[in-house]
Amino acid sequence: MAEFISTFITGFQDIVSTNLPMQLKGCKILGIYDGLVHYTYAGNSRDLEKIIYFNNTFFLLKIMKGKNLSFPALVGALSSEKKYYLINKGTFRVRFSQENQFAKVDKALVRKAETIVMNNSKLKIDRLSPETEIWYSIRSEGFAYCGQLISKREFTEKNLNKGELRPEIAYLICAFAGVAQEKELVIADPFCGYASIPVQLAKRFRFKKLFVSDIDNEKIQMVSEKKALAGKENIEVFLQDALSLERFEDKSLDLIITDPPWGYYEDIGDISAFYNKMFSSFKRVLKEEGKLVILSARKEELEKEASCSGFKEAKSLHTLVNGKKASLYLYKYKGI
Repeated sequence: MAEFISTFITGFQDIVSTNLPMQLKGCKILGIYDGLVHYTYAGNSRDLEKIIYFNNTFFLLKIMKGKNLSFPALVGALSSEKKYYLINKGTFRVRFSQENQFAKVDKALVRKAETIVMNNSKLKIDRLSPETEIWYSIRSEGFAYCGQLISKREFTEKNLNKGELRPEIAYLICAFAGVAQEKELVIADPFCGYASIPVQLAKRFRFKKLFVSDIDNEKIQMVSEKKALAGKENIEVFLQDALSLERFEDKSLDLIITDPPWGYYEDIGDISAFYNKMFSSFKRVLKEEGKLVILSARKEELEKEASCSGFKEAKSLHTLVNGKKASLYLYKYKGI
């Protein structure tokens, strides 16, 4: 059975280990690490492109484990074996990566690695703009691998608004919240912004009701026209202040899942005072068994105000969002 390696955003390995077998029926995870999963899959390799949170995906050619791993040793191991390449025609180049950074190696080693590919395929060298790539990668977890790059996600931050979440991050946040396992949830995103989270909820998850709101009228007008949200009976988009949530009755929500302002792209004054009002508003509208999932780059201030407001952390993870360190939390209210 074919083996593959795929990379994803740092911090979400526990979520991927649970989510991937549900999304990719028949796959078997052989190893999972921070930002990387190694697995088998017997189906069409194009199915792997449908996994929203995969960045680079490789058809695995060789894996080695142990200490003192080196590129010469990995290239040498490939040279002694006959190899099959998933993409067998077109152009290629060879790349070397160590600790997620491209590494320079001796030109003789590069030529040796290129020769291995040409001796085992109909691929031709193009070092500038190839149709596929062969990666030799060494990881800090004690293994190294060689793989053929078969799909690559194009990052388009330049097409996003400031503070807007990438779709794959929004999806993973929803999976972290456990939405996939629960179908009758009443959910709200009271800081919807550009609606990255609500769009992923609407496209890929099931729920009873979704309330999408923000204090910014211009954003609400834009969000209300998004195809994934417009005209759906179980989705409401409206203007509302998250610090009061006047449209919601007490104990009416199962889940709040949101990415509130961090104070980097907008002026919200004292962030601790802001979080204090936010948690007070949230605990009024959450049901007794309700949950709060929240993303923030203001770790210390958020954790302090959550505790002071009576919220207990159930789980958390740390990641990178648009190059900034951020933390994702699942809270329950201790006072209920």
